[in-house]
Amino acid sequence: MIRRGKSITGKPVGPNKTQQKTIKPSKTRKIIRRYHFLNQTKLKLLKLLSLDDANNLLYESLRSGNSHFREGSDLRHKEMNSIIETQLIKTNQHKEDKSLLYKLLGYVYYELTDSQGLANYQMASKMGQDSKRGGDSSKILIEWMKEIIPREDKRVMRALEIGSLSSRNKISTSGIFNPVVRIDLNNSNDAEGIIRQDFMRRPIPKEDSDKFDLISCSLVLNFVPTPIGRGEMCERFEQFLKRDEKGYVFIVLPLPCLANSRYMTSERFHSMMKCIGYKKLQYKEAKKVCYMLYQRAYDNTTTKRSPFTKKKQCRDGPGMNNFNIMLNKD
Repeated sequence: MIRRGKSITGKPVGPNKTQQKTIKPSKTRKIIRRYHFLNQTKLKLLKLLSLDDANNLLYESLRSGNSHFREGSDLRHKEMNSIIETQLIKTNQHKEDKSLLYKLLGYVYYELTDSQGLANYQMASKMGQDSKRGGDSSKILIEWMKEIIPREDKRVMRALEIGSLSSRNKISTSGIFNPVVRIDLNNSNDAEGIIRQDFMRRPIPKEDSDKFDLISCSLVLNFVPTPIGRGEMCERFEQFLKRDEKGYVFIVLPLPCLANSRYMTSERFHSMMKCIGYKKLQYKEAKKVCYMLYQRAYDNTTTKRSPFTKKKQCRDGPGMNNFNIMLNKD
């Protein structure tokens, strides 16, 4: 065994790959929750102000041209402000106060674009996916795909991974998928092979050869701000799947979204997916999340759409959440 050298003081010298910077699980969850809260709030504020930031150029434009936005940005640069934090939770109550909305937007944008904040989010996300913490949800997907795909089938499939955090997880290294196109709303390191992109703004492929055999959407759907928005995301999957193949969709949600919600259960979610053209292949509940694998089925759309276009209370009880997914009436 090769031993590491020591300095004159007796301290080890040279590289030690085991001493990489890590974050405790509790802090990891806190950072990720904060980052997604900021993104949800940003989307609400943009909508209230009728602004669009599809090209991620709004920050510099508003910072130089809007004094209220700049004031909010400068406030967050100094420290977290308790008054602003309270107002962020109740943005809809201030929808008539445009000056305040711009101030809140500047506050949020500063934290989202700050290089240290991005670095912390990326590290927390990767730590959450660390196999030592059981965080790579694509392990379950690959186990299921190996059961589904015949061994003699040598076809290499294309995959789109929404909310990708690593280019070294199981979906990327299994050999089943090539290429794996990885996108994430908040990626700060394109060199890792992950494109910074919002799936809802991703151009729909014109050629079938540019579409995918599988879409992975792990712990993303639950961060879409509205029930209708979640439904729109689910319906948009189909436009990215190859037409001549029965494509697959892999979804991971926090378990309370289906097991402890007043308006959504696993059965209702499966029925909704059946309504929009998918059949359930696999479902598994773990301690904190649930995994689902669906296959597109063109003859599987006999379920009526109307029950999923309105809120329906499935159960009630203390401590339950209000997570819901709704479809547009069309």
